[in-house]
Amino acid sequence: MSETFEAVERILRTLCSDAGDLRPETNLVADLGLDSIGQLDLVVELENRFAIALELEEDQEVITIANLVAWIDRARSRVGTDG
Repeated sequence: MSETFEAVERILRTLCSDAGDLRPETNLVADLGLDSIGQLDLVVELENRFAIALELEEDQEVITIANLVAWIDRARSRVGTDG
């Protein structure tokens, strides 16, 4: 697994008491039960962890952990940081 995935996994385990087995295809809402407040908390934690600003692009969907990891990696490449 990538460093980004591992960091996301650690954060999700702190935010979601029933995280269980986290895989790239895990759905953030359906599988983990993240409501809008939980999603906001997740974004704030990720922005702090990676020192990035996560902004949704037009037509971008972040449904799974894989989508989330790709979003973070794109943001990190724009700022040129390794987190």
